[in-house]
Amino acid sequence: MRNTYAGLFFVSFAALMLEILLTRVFSVATWYYFAFFAVSVGMFGFTVGARIVYQFNHYFPDEKLHERLAAFALLFAIAVDISLLLFLSIPFHPRPTGVGIFSTMVVFLAISSPFVCAGIVVCLCLTRFPKKIGLLYAADLMGAAAGAFMVFPVLNAMDAPTAIFLVGVVGALGALLFSSRSGNARLYKWSAATFFLLTFLVIINFLFQPFAVEWVKMKYNRPEDESWNAFSRIAVYPFKWVKEPYSWGLSTAFEPKKPIGERMIDIDGVSETVMTLYNGPESVEHLKYDITFIAHYLRKDAKVFVIGAGGGRDILASKVFNQKEVVGAEINDRILEMVNLKYGDFTGHLDKWPGVRLVSDEARSAITRMDEKFDIIQASCIATWSATTAGAFSLAENGLYTVEGWKIFFDHLTPDGILSFNRWYSTDYPAQLLRLASLASYVLKREGVKDPSSHIAIVRSETTGDRFTGYSAPSATILVSKSPFPDSDLSKLRRVTGELKFKLVFDPAGFRDPIFEKVINNAGDEGFHNSTELDISPPTDDRPFFFYMLRFKDLFQGKYLKFREQKFTLEGIAMLYILLGLSIALCVIFIVGPLYVMRKRAPLPKNMGLVGLPFFASIGFGYILIEMSQLQRLIIFLGHPIYSITVVLFSMLLASGAGAMASNLWIKRPRPSHVLIPMAILIGLITFMVYIQPSIFNSFEKTGIAGRVGISLLFLLPLGFFMGIPFPLGMEFAMARFKEHTPWFWAVNGATSVVSSVLSVCISIAWGFTATMKAGLLFYILAAVFLWLLYSIFHQDKGQTGA
Repeated sequence: MRNTYAGLFFVSFAALMLEILLTRVFSVATWYYFAFFAVSVGMFGFTVGARIVYQFNHYFPDEKLHERLAAFALLFAIAVDISLLLFLSIPFHPRPTGVGIFSTMVVFLAISSPFVCAGIVVCLCLTRFPKKIGLLYAADLMGAAAGAFMVFPVLNAMDAPTAIFLVGVVGALGALLFSSRSGNARLYKWSAATFFLLTFLVIINFLFQPFAVEWVKMKYNRPEDESWNAFSRIAVYPFKWVKEPYSWGLSTAFEPKKPIGERMIDIDGVSETVMTLYNGPESVEHLKYDITFIAHYLRKDAKVFVIGAGGGRDILASKVFNQKEVVGAEINDRILEMVNLKYGDFTGHLDKWPGVRLVSDEARSAITRMDEKFDIIQASCIATWSATTAGAFSLAENGLYTVEGWKIFFDHLTPDGILSFNRWYSTDYPAQLLRLASLASYVLKREGVKDPSSHIAIVRSETTGDRFTGYSAPSATILVSKSPFPDSDLSKLRRVTGELKFKLVFDPAGFRDPIFEKVINNAGDEGFHNSTELDISPPTDDRPFFFYMLRFKDLFQGKYLKFREQKFTLEGIAMLYILLGLSIALCVIFIVGPLYVMRKRAPLPKNMGLVGLPFFASIGFGYILIEMSQLQRLIIFLGHPIYSITVVLFSMLLASGAGAMASNLWIKRPRPSHVLIPMAILIGLITFMVYIQPSIFNSFEKTGIAGRVGISLLFLLPLGFFMGIPFPLGMEFAMARFKEHTPWFWAVNGATSVVSSVLSVCISIAWGFTATMKAGLLFYILAAVFLWLLYSIFHQDKGQTGA
């Protein structure tokens, strides 16, 4: 059995790694909200594989079991490469239109083909070796854990398409191990040949990249230079001389004296930053005319903290204004490498400038651990439109725009320090600025400020982004002072605003736009927030979807299409619910329907439908809901999507594998305590995490990364261990009574996992991560009830047979 365990380990390793890698490819090739599509694709394929095992049971006789395992592991390895090549070759249109929905279904089915093969392998292993179910389930989970862990070093070493080709190599290795037990020499030779051929393909693509992501956001795209890491694709475009420099909101008073040199950088084809050619202070003089940097006029000789250093514009601006010190935090280490190393001569080696300190870390996480105070904390149109590797983060979760995040920023301001955030300002309804104003006022009120309006000023540009950036709206900067703005600051702000031809939207001692004044005065009032046209309530860490402002009921009212800022988000939400519908429909068409038809060949026992299927459905829903909510919550606590995906998937899958191994010790002679105690502990752990975990995370937010990972593991390892016990126990009890129907259980478990992967995102967006955890808790309570009923049937049968 050693080769069987090892073969299953490598197939599960490859399948999980493929699932995560596809989120990277989807995030680049399609829109940010579509990356979690890979999770549904993977689970759907696994479930269809289980259905095939059940429907064509005669094709998998016990005497040829290892031969079939080897054959489908080999098909998995080949399908990985073919499906990727198909996806790279065809422009993908994920839009809520007829063509978009059709192309989504086609891609869904094509990309799912390797997962179907992997699903057959896993289903055979978990349903054909009754007394080894615990160890085999452990091998499956531990292989998946290893796959999750290896994604990041692999992606830091090569591009995503090459990494996916490497997945095929790992799958071929699994085929080799299975075929060594099959006794089929020809199959063994084919597996070996495929292994070496795919290895050669990996080497060729790593060195020369003949197969790359060329269709980005439905446009052909080949940059001058590109670099991948675990959570982004960085593309650099050719150098250009421009008279109208890249800007979030450039003053119409700016008159260029000579062309400005720039190189554009984009992240996953949607988030942009710029590297500016530095030839002395005069080459970056235009930064004094950018609305983003208006705070520098109010605070001289200041200490500045930049949220998202990017290509270096904010660092350059701080030095243009002769600020004494600037600390720039940039979450993406590859951008820092591009700016300061590869293109350092172009940018002027910002990292070597006196008074400049660059930190490779997520800004909120970095500043939390600093004891320093800053005169200006600045964010220039920072967003996270590109999805993370985890794939579940589809609507731009962002800890920079939450009550808890702003509380941290306020704690790191000097007594008269200014927090400066810049966003787009839609003239029909400036939703993003209104929500920032609501957030600022609410945090000030929590800090004990009685009149928040005296601490807030808002300035917007007169020009639209069309002239300078290609965007169709002007931008605005909100300035939030820790102390009330003195008259000297406001006088200076009015003067500078007039000289630069900007417009004051909210002046504490002057003009106050009525809608902003109303929002600032009523921030935190639930009744007021329920009455506004869009949801502009202050986001929290539990529901950090700053850019999503549509209430659930709004989705069915076409009038909300009038808000330009929300059209992009509305499209994402529409695709989310379309995917939820497609997931359900495809599961019914390809899984439930055929299995229902097959019931005539093998009638379903009454207890199977009333007890067995609900149990496996409950743990399918429960596991994914809990896992997804932890993935999302830990992004903010650990400060980096890489840490979240690695810690959560690796620890939970590894611990679940250990739990499955432990269940194997008593699975032959189960007692009531073997069912009641693990399920009671599991329900208690989830309940504890629902109500206590957020406060514990807040208490340890200033701890170093090693400490925060340790705190996370204290929650995740016990949770994963006990979440790994129910499935093998339930499968053992079910196999004793419904052996010929066991693929049904695996299929239903997989089908509910497909749906819950999308459902978890819907719940999180609408009600928050805690609500997702509570939903998972409810399903595990149901699972405990049905597991006890399964045990009762099992125990009754054993008693009747004299066992």
